[in-house]
Amino acid sequence: MRAGIRTGLCIALLAGGNALAEDLTAMESRYVEWEGPYFLLGLGAEGYTGKLAPNLNPGLSYEAIIGFRASEFLGFEVGYSGGVNDLDPGAGSGVGGPDIIRNGGQVAINLGLLPNTRLQPYGLAGIGVERYSVRSGVSVRYFDDTSGYVPVGLGLRYKLNQSLFADARASYSALFGQDFAPVTDEDVLDGRYQGLLQLGGSF
Repeated sequence: MRAGIRTGLCIALLAGGNALAEDLTAMESRYVEWEGPYFLLGLGAEGYTGKLAPNLNPGLSYEAIIGFRASEFLGFEVGYSGGVNDLDPGAGSGVGGPDIIRNGGQVAINLGLLPNTRLQPYGLAGIGVERYSVRSGVSVRYFDDTSGYVPVGLGLRYKLNQSLFADARASYSALFGQDFAPVTDEDVLDGRYQGLLQLGGSF
């Protein structure tokens, strides 16, 4: 009888220990630290809206970011943003290769929406300056130009391990001006949308 009780107690203790270990493992998988410096490298696509859309085809987009998260909620980013686009055949020369190359830099605030979770949604907003370079001879209606923009967006990041994470974000940039393109009566809807898949790490 006593041997049976002792055996039952041992089984209960072992089961309880396993359950506690599983709970601790699950907790470690859900709660991670997002604070500190980090970098991101991304690739995706971008296009234009409003009156810019008919003549500018969607194209390749790329980005490199260095940031710092002061807390699980608040972060700051400094980044390079670039893209290439072709003009619609009716608006350009039809020669192969990118017609417009965009290079820019931006600073942004990054706001995490959930504290210390492995999968974390976030929002961002910032300001940037960019240079549009139009390929020589592509069109007499498009010109090299420098302008500013305000990016806003939403994203989702996932911690792969303590050092590496994946990031997906979508953003819209309101342009200060569209002097590189033949747009009259500029509208707030004349902007740029962008979607990026990124890989990064903390250091």
